[in-house]
Amino acid sequence: MLHKKKVILALLAASCLLLGAYICDWIFYEQQNPLKQSCANTGANGLWLRYYWYAGKHNTEKEWQDMLERLRVNQIKYAYFHVLTTVSDGTLKMHKLENAQKITNAVHTSAPDTKAIAWVYIGSAPQNGGVNLNKPAVRAAIVKEALWLTNECGFDGVQLDYEFCMNGEKGLLLLLDETRTALKPGKLLSVDTPMWYPGILWGWSDDYFKEVAKRCDQICVMGYDSFLYWPRAYAWLLSQQVVHISTDADAANKSCRVIVGLPSYEDVTLAHHHKTESLANALRGLNDGLADKGTVRSNIDGIALFADYTTDEAEWKLYSDYWLKCSK
Repeated sequence: MLHKKKVILALLAASCLLLGAYICDWIFYEQQNPLKQSCANTGANGLWLRYYWYAGKHNTEKEWQDMLERLRVNQIKYAYFHVLTTVSDGTLKMHKLENAQKITNAVHTSAPDTKAIAWVYIGSAPQNGGVNLNKPAVRAAIVKEALWLTNECGFDGVQLDYEFCMNGEKGLLLLLDETRTALKPGKLLSVDTPMWYPGILWGWSDDYFKEVAKRCDQICVMGYDSFLYWPRAYAWLLSQQVVHISTDADAANKSCRVIVGLPSYEDVTLAHHHKTESLANALRGLNDGLADKGTVRSNIDGIALFADYTTDEAEWKLYSDYWLKCSK
């Protein structure tokens, strides 16, 4: 009985020490790791834009001019315009040809250095459409929509956002093969991906990243929703995306470019704690990854913020001061 009490007390003491260390690091991590300019910007960055543009909810001239100016000033090469979701048969929930053409014409005319990419959300869960990519007819419908978006709407490419895609999912690989074959030359095929995780706890393996990289022009890793609440751990995980995915893409397809998606939203969910997964901490992790000897810097195009409608002026300034600028 005495021995059991000693064990319990020892476990409680150890737990208190760990909790204390966690709290101290959570409070002082940013002070101990001042943010630095990376001097790695190549002017090929991305931005996810809300479906409001495609749905026709932005109607004033000022809204459009402000958006286009933001693309120009912030060196956004890839503007991912959300064209909403597919339903279970693979077709788009909403077809808005006139609005889509308004987007592509505006970007091509007033932000000529930017590519307008159609961001297509494909939900795997029943509540998100229940799309089964193992069905050939479903994949064929998605490919048909990709052709409509690029050929008729004028988008410069498509970004397939299949969530949640399990590691090793064969259906996505087939969809990428079929989409790549169908798209006209010069049209970008981009893929939103989960993060690389050690031991595949909640994400993809190096082998699966390589298989995806073989089949697309661009991988956009969503560097958030990590389920981590410890800033140091999150920054480390973000750094590993830079190392692993750049290496995987280089090994599989040197033409596949890597974009690192960083969070700029404050929603608190089970997967995302905004104080931990802040833009500043993401930039800290990014810089650590870029400095790692294992990183293939030539494969990394830039970063992308999620999202246009959640990024406030303070975050845009952070992005400008520590990513766009370089004071050597």
